[in-house]
Amino acid sequence: MAIATGVLDPPTGPPARQRRRLRVDLLLLLLLVGSVVARLPALVNARGVNSDAAVVGLQAMHILHGEWSWFLWGAGYQASFDAALVAAGFAVTGPSALTLMAVPLIGHLILVGLVYDVLRRVVGRGSAAVACLPLVLAPQSINGVALYAPRQWSITVAVLAVWLAARAGGRSAPLWLMGSGFVAGFAVYLDLFTLQMMPAIGVFALWCAVGVPRRVWAVGALLLGAAAGVAVIAWSRAQPVADGAKAGLTLERIGGNWTLMVDQCLPYLFGVKVFVQDPVTLAHVPWPAPWPVQVIQGAAALGFLAAVCWATVAVVRRIGPAPVRRLGALGLLGSAASIGGFLVSTMPADLLSARYLAPIIWLAPFTLVPAAYAVGTRRFAVAIAPFVVAVAIGGWYAYAPYVHDGVPVRDPRGVAQDEVVLADALRAEGVHYAAAQYWLAYRLTFLFDEDPVVIPLAEADDRYRPYRDGFAAAPVVAYVFHPSEPRAQWETEAARLDAEGTAYRREEIAGFTVLVVRR
Repeated sequence: MAIATGVLDPPTGPPARQRRRLRVDLLLLLLLVGSVVARLPALVNARGVNSDAAVVGLQAMHILHGEWSWFLWGAGYQASFDAALVAAGFAVTGPSALTLMAVPLIGHLILVGLVYDVLRRVVGRGSAAVACLPLVLAPQSINGVALYAPRQWSITVAVLAVWLAARAGGRSAPLWLMGSGFVAGFAVYLDLFTLQMMPAIGVFALWCAVGVPRRVWAVGALLLGAAAGVAVIAWSRAQPVADGAKAGLTLERIGGNWTLMVDQCLPYLFGVKVFVQDPVTLAHVPWPAPWPVQVIQGAAALGFLAAVCWATVAVVRRIGPAPVRRLGALGLLGSAASIGGFLVSTMPADLLSARYLAPIIWLAPFTLVPAAYAVGTRRFAVAIAPFVVAVAIGGWYAYAPYVHDGVPVRDPRGVAQDEVVLADALRAEGVHYAAAQYWLAYRLTFLFDEDPVVIPLAEADDRYRPYRDGFAAAPVVAYVFHPSEPRAQWETEAARLDAEGTAYRREEIAGFTVLVVRR
C-alpha cells in the first residue's frame, strides 16, 4: 500500500522533482521562520535572562578560560553540553544575552527540522508541516526550554535518536539503529529529564529494527548501540558532582499531583486556560479569555483528544501502515510516561510544573500522524487548527511582561538598562561582590560580566562555590533587592544586620534597594 500519493509514487520527470524540492524547502523554511517570529517577544528582550540560564552563560565564560566540568554547575542531573555550545557562541560574539538565547533556539530549530523530516516520509510534506505547528506556535513549557538554557539540546538529541531509527532501511539499517541506541543514551547523560522519553523511543527503535531485512542484525546493532549509551549514563552517574535539587518518586503524591495536573498544568499546556504573571506578586492569574477564544479552547481540547483516541485505535487495531502506527505509538507511549512520571514525582508544585509534561507537546506531531494519514492534509489542518490557535494564544500571552495587550514590547527588565546603572554604581562604591535573591543573583552576575559577582542570599541556592568564597573575603559587599523579586525584602536583611550590630548604608539606585556594608 502506498503511504501517500507523491511520497512513494512521485511524479516523474526532472521538472516535477525540482518543484517537489522547492516545496520541501519552502515548507520547512516557513516552519523555521515561524519558530523564530513566534518567539520575538523574548528575543527582543534577551537581557531579561533568568538565573538558571545565566548559570549556563557564566559556566560558558569560564570554559573559555580553561575551566571545565562534565556537569552544569550545581546540577548533577544535567551535563555541561549546553554550556560548551554557548562557549562556542561566545568565542564568536563575546558574552551576550542574545547569543545565550540563540544557542538553545538553534537546538529547537534543528528539532523541528528532524521531526518534519521523519513525518514527511510517512504522511507527506503538507501533513508533516501541519503536525509540526504545535512546536512552532508553542506553549510556555516549550518556549521556556527553546529560549532559556539548559535542556533544549538534550531534547533535540532525544529526537535525533528517533530520526536515526526512522531512517533505518536496507543494508545500512544496523548502522542507523546502532547510532539511535547510542544517541538515546547520550541524551539521558545530557539531562536525566529525557529518561521519561526513553521507553517510547526504545519501543519505536525496536519496532523499526524488526521491520527491516536482516532483522536479527538490526536488533543486535540497536542493542549494541543502546549498551554503549547505557555505559555513558553509568559513567556519568559515577562522577563526583555537586548535585542540585533531587527528584523522587512516591505513590503518596498521586492525589495532589492529579489535581494540579488536571486543574492547571494540562489546561495551561494545551492552551485551554491562559495564565499571565502578576508583576507585583509574581503569581500566575487566569487571563479572562473572550468568548470566541473560549470556543476555540473548547474545540482545541476536543480535537486533540479525538486525535489521541484515533491514534490509540489505529495502534491497537493495526489500522494503517506500520510506519504510521509506529509514530502514533511513539507519541502515545511518550505522553503516557510523562503523565505517569508527573503523578508520582515529588517535583510538581505549581502551575509552572507543566514543564514536566512538556514531552506531550514535543511528541505531539507523532501522536497526530495516524489522524493526518486517515483524513488527509486539508481535513487534518481544519481539525487541528483550534488546538494550534489555542496553544499559540496561551504561549504568546505567557511572554508577559514582554507582551502588553497582545502586542510585543521592549520591557525595562528585558533590555536591562537599570541593571547597567546599578553595576556602575556598585563598582564606584568598590563593591565587587554582592548578594541577592536567587532569581536576581546569577542574572545580575551574568549581566555584570562578573563584576560585581552577585551570590544568592541563601547558601543552599549556590551553584558555584568560589563565588561565595569571594564574597566572604571581600572588604566591601552589598545586598541588592528589587520589586520584581518580592520573595526577598530589604527590610528583612536590614533587621538581620541590625541584630548583628553590622553597620550599613541604604541606597536607592535605578529602582534597586542596595545595602552597602564595609567590613
